[in-house]
Amino acid sequence: MHERISARRARGLGQKAARRGIAREVGLALHISHHHAKKLVHAAEVISADMPHTLARVTAGDLSQAAVHALVATLDHLDSAERRIADQRLCADPATLAGLGLRRLADKAEAVAYELDAEKTLERAGKAAADRHVSIRPCPDTMARVSILLPVAQAVGIYAALTRAADGVAGHGTEPRGRGQVMADEAYARITGRAGTSGPSVAVNLTVSDAVLLGGANGTAHLEDGGVLPGEIARRLVAEATADELAWVRRLYVTPATGAVVGMDAKSRTFPAGLARLIRARDRYCRTPYCDAPIADIDHVQPWAEGGPTTAENGQGLCKACNLAKQAHGWHDRTVVDPSGRHTVETRTPAGTVHRSTAAAA
Repeated sequence: MHERISARRARGLGQKAARRGIAREVGLALHISHHHAKKLVHAAEVISADMPHTLARVTAGDLSQAAVHALVATLDHLDSAERRIADQRLCADPATLAGLGLRRLADKAEAVAYELDAEKTLERAGKAAADRHVSIRPCPDTMARVSILLPVAQAVGIYAALTRAADGVAGHGTEPRGRGQVMADEAYARITGRAGTSGPSVAVNLTVSDAVLLGGANGTAHLEDGGVLPGEIARRLVAEATADELAWVRRLYVTPATGAVVGMDAKSRTFPAGLARLIRARDRYCRTPYCDAPIADIDHVQPWAEGGPTTAENGQGLCKACNLAKQAHGWHDRTVVDPSGRHTVETRTPAGTVHRSTAAAA
């Protein structure tokens, strides 16, 4: 890694450009996402430069990878000298952190950071509010987890309001729902303005074969942002949405033989909205192997500047980080024929390793 960065700097690239693509290459080598690899690379650089006691604890097996990330993240705003002091206080003696869970470990590290530099710690807390966001992740059994990252006071306020609402309903009379169920339904109702048992009032993309949707065949469908659904649930979703006029379900059909989403062509450099929607439905998540981040960009596999057409075959969905990383020197993507008949992209890294990504079947 250091050799790669040094070689790029020697060619005149700036520090940021010289590092581009490194985390993506590490992620491919370790079979993990770009996001996870980026944290690994950063943690490795920090502990090797400023945290020798932490490195010793890791080598001795006293600290888990999650604990290392918690330490690095909590101390990241300190300068090198301050991190070395924090490292000595927290990890020189193995007993200091022995038996602590991640939350207690982070609390102890936060206290040390505040003691070393209160101003920077407070400034960091103030800036963290800019990172507030909402995300969704599919879960097993056709469930999904919606997460809201907020300043702690706002988050506690939301939780307290939902708790009060549940306390007034759960366990009273003939109410069949448990406390957690009431809180979840109340959150949905307050955000959408609909009862917790009602369906969504928004358009959704459902990728499914006609045999599954119309013929009652066994199989699965894919709901954008919701993951894979059994065919029975997909049919129920469409039926209920249509009957109640609660949602418009965009049905994107796939070929029964291969499960491949049907494509369309365009001649512009920018992917038209319809073609972009189709590629998103086909790819579902970022096409970099091991990265399941949401798609942010529809990118040309063969660059448009090199004659790559704006087609479904030459398009792929990527997250922001992976799309930026592949622009670094030495990365090459191309579409290849796969026996499954589904869209397949072959990626060659600067180190010469080759990885393939095949679009999922419905």
